[in-house]
Amino acid sequence: MKRLEKLAKSAASSLLQCENVRVISHNDADGITSAGLICTALRRANIPFHATLVSRLDSSLVSTLEPPVVFCDMGSGKPDLISDIEGEVFVFDHHTPVGTPNCVHVNPHLAGVDGAFELSASGTVYAVVREMGDNVDLAGLALVGALGDRQMMIGANRTILEEAANFGIVEVRPGLKMDDGPLKTVLASALDPLLDFSGDPEKTRAFLEEVGVAGDLPKLGGKELSRLSTALVLKVLIQGSFAADSVVGETIRLKREIVENAFELMWILNSCGKMEETGLALTLCMRDKTFLSECRKIDQDYKAKTLSEVHLAQERLQETENVRYVLLEDMDAAGVVSGLLVRYLYADKPMILMNRSEGIVKVSARGNRLLVFNGLDLSVALREGAEKVGGNGGGHSVASGASIPIGTEEEFIKHVDQVVGSQLSEGHKG
Repeated sequence: MKRLEKLAKSAASSLLQCENVRVISHNDADGITSAGLICTALRRANIPFHATLVSRLDSSLVSTLEPPVVFCDMGSGKPDLISDIEGEVFVFDHHTPVGTPNCVHVNPHLAGVDGAFELSASGTVYAVVREMGDNVDLAGLALVGALGDRQMMIGANRTILEEAANFGIVEVRPGLKMDDGPLKTVLASALDPLLDFSGDPEKTRAFLEEVGVAGDLPKLGGKELSRLSTALVLKVLIQGSFAADSVVGETIRLKREIVENAFELMWILNSCGKMEETGLALTLCMRDKTFLSECRKIDQDYKAKTLSEVHLAQERLQETENVRYVLLEDMDAAGVVSGLLVRYLYADKPMILMNRSEGIVKVSARGNRLLVFNGLDLSVALREGAEKVGGNGGGHSVASGASIPIGTEEEFIKHVDQVVGSQLSEGHKG
């Protein structure tokens, strides 16, 4: 962390000299919290800013930008694109760096910290804003971003969590990693964990009656919480998932944000981002509760829509020797769906969703910790596979994306299957 703090301090010093700042950030929970962090710090420093949240970084966007520009949760993988901007540029990212961008670059990988598992973009941005003023109270947003990227509270994330707890910014307690509210409502609408009764109120009611638990989260008594937790963990294990720790464990209560449940805020932000309501999501991160009820409604709608896409993906699922894949059109939640499927239902191979949309195929691939431990690196597999068919890709070892031309899907899968097979074979040898 000392090396990361040194990078962050230098970046913060330069950023505070700017007369105004253009902020570009990713539109998922990690990117939105990153934008909330930097925008709040700039506002507190009386530096005007203009923020835009986008799904991807491309030349059409870059050509419109006037420096100084801050990129959050993107940029480390596209040094040539970033270097096209003439003027002061800052990249605060956690994706694996490619090349050497000509800019101020803060990334945990540059400081020997694993950006896939131990520090997200929001944690990286938090390291910068801590050096911009008295901004420790924003630590909760850094943790929400990490949760959005399915990171564990280990390494640098644990450092942020402990600091936040010591300052009374968050409270950590054992519990279920779910939304607050009546159990029958929370479980029936649950996407994460993905259960065999998700989306079915009647099956949910029957499950709760069988377990003998009723009430609201997080107000359950110790015995009821223990009984429900055990039943849910058993159900996940029976489904063949290794993700019991995604159901039960440390829960984070945010004492400074307008939504107290960190998992609930993460899902609301992610839902708003995917439903193209990033402006509303950013207001929540900047502690404006004006649109909170509207954001919660968006979250409900998005979860219902995503659950229908999960069921559709299951119907269309195909597999090769080393990967499972689905080809669909105009999906709204490809990354979320692929992550849910590999985490809760098909844990033995990486999951690749190919989504034909806007004249290209957008690829979302997800693995899990066990696959990565055995050698999987999806950032390499998708980058090499995409390059073979005239596209581009990259990301993390456990989660990666790509864009490829329509009509190249089968050839792309063939190349990715070969790369993944080689990785897992070498991993087993090691």
